Amino acid sequence: MKNKHSSNRWVLFAIAGLLLLVTLGCSKRKTETSDDDARSNPPTISANHFDGGTYCVQTITQGPPLSKPIHFSNKENQSDGSSKDFESALSGDKFDVTIHERHPATDFDRENNTIKGVKPISIVDGFAESVNTNHYTRSDASGWSMGITSVAQGGTPWGVFISKPPVTQVGTESISGYDTIKYTVDTTHQSQLDKAALLMFGKLKDYNIVGTAWVVKDLGCVLQYTIDYEEDGKDGKVSKTHYEGGITRQ
Repeated sequence: MKNKHSSNRWVLFAIAGLLLLVTLGCSKRKTETSDDDARSNPPTISANHFDGGTYCVQTITQGPPLSKPIHFSNKENQSDGSSKDFESALSGDKFDVTIHERHPATDFDRENNTIKGVKPISIVDGFAESVNTNHYTRSDASGWSMGITSVAQGGTPWGVFISKPPVTQVGTESISGYDTIKYTVDTTHQSQLDKAALLMFGKLKDYNIVGTAWVVKDLGCVLQYTIDYEEDGKDGKVSKTHYEGGITRQ
């Protein structure tokens, strides 16, 4: 079974679920225009806030087909050895997502491997590992949306930004042909009062978000990021999660 702190973290993410659905809906309406339209009507991004729940894997895949393929990489590594690696390829009207997951093996995993006809789960050194690839086409609107959601919700740190932590704009950079604004986030200086909402919902003693994110100027989505999240339970246990993601043009 997953540890208590991992469960707490997913409780927080579940609370943020409605936020993601709203974000996806808004993002879809926004990207039904051309890239030129988006550039002529850029979103408002202040120097001390950005939407940490909107990632370019959502915005770009819901926009018009690109002339060249693009690859998204989203990784999550936890202090208990668990990990998730989402590698997604967008090419025209095709979106292929490969997910590699690893977690401490459970009794359920071991029992599953004894059932005939069920695909066995690889268990190595006490960890269960799986690799799954899913193919989506733009003509299947439902499947396309599901593929996007699987990456946005399962592979990025959108949930840790539900409390809208303060960020600092530190410059601009060009990444894979996109003009971006670079931000840093550091909640280690926030008071317990500032963090009260998530501390209460997660039944935590403390938590911190530290890292860097690059936001595309004319799309308002997070293109690249390196984020570290730590939560301290009231029972004294500490859980750490490292997130990193970005894109490359092919």
